[in-house]
Amino acid sequence: MEYDFAISYAGENKEIAEEIYKRIKQRYQDFTVFYAPVERHTLVGLDGEAFFDDLFKSCKEVIVLLSEAYKNKKWTRFEWDIIQERSQENRFIPIKLDDVKMLGMPSNIIYEKFSNNYEEIADLCINKLLLFEKAAGLIRDSEFTKLLNAFKDSEGALDKAFQLVIDKRDRTPLDDIAVPKIERILYKIHSEKWLNYSVIKRLQIRIQFPKGLSKEEIKENIHYCIATAFNKEKPDALSIFAYCKEDSSFAGFDNVFNVARATFAPYGKWEKAEEGFVYNFPVSKFGYKIDYREDYFV
Repeated sequence: MEYDFAISYAGENKEIAEEIYKRIKQRYQDFTVFYAPVERHTLVGLDGEAFFDDLFKSCKEVIVLLSEAYKNKKWTRFEWDIIQERSQENRFIPIKLDDVKMLGMPSNIIYEKFSNNYEEIADLCINKLLLFEKAAGLIRDSEFTKLLNAFKDSEGALDKAFQLVIDKRDRTPLDDIAVPKIERILYKIHSEKWLNYSVIKRLQIRIQFPKGLSKEEIKENIHYCIATAFNKEKPDALSIFAYCKEDSSFAGFDNVFNVARATFAPYGKWEKAEEGFVYNFPVSKFGYKIDYREDYFV
């Protein structure tokens, strides 16, 4: 598998690596990011040197967290040797955590200085990936194009959101949606979080499933969860992240889902919430989208 990103770091800097991983995945779940603790189930039984040699040579972008700890560890020195072999045009994304001087890294290489600037680092990494893909002629889904445009036009988005407040804009109340009948409620709600921006209301719910359910059972229960939550709260967009704690791929509720992810929003797209509010889209214009982690069903 070719990853979009791989993160190379020393164990002492695990918390920083994990936070960068989360920030990138929060931007768009379909970015593939190799972060070892999340992928440990794929590593067991493999030749570690061969795996990481292939990983760091093949992935599109390598994020390297440079530090004194990184410099002095045998394993990270092995990773560093591989990373330095990458092409001059797309070597790596160096993030300096301290004043370390790395053997083999030219003094004129531009790096990012870490100062708890996680959002800036995530934006930097994603922009570099998208520019690399554009130069290589790689075409992603239209949602990625919109994501790139959003980075370029973030001030315009802020202005529009502010104007909605100034105008005291309100939308026509949304109708209820049908609640499907299910034999058993098989999930438990772990958390509910409002991700509101200006007057636009988005609700994110994290739920937990037991192991061994069928895809149809997951689908029915997610639809039930969406319908009951939507009818109660009437958000402009709603997302569900489903997890299974018993599965070996589970890395915590703040990490990437390991069962399924679902969206209920105008035309099934989370980013259409603002448009739905502005143009008063009725609930008939809302749609579902569900993505499954197929390894849960193996």
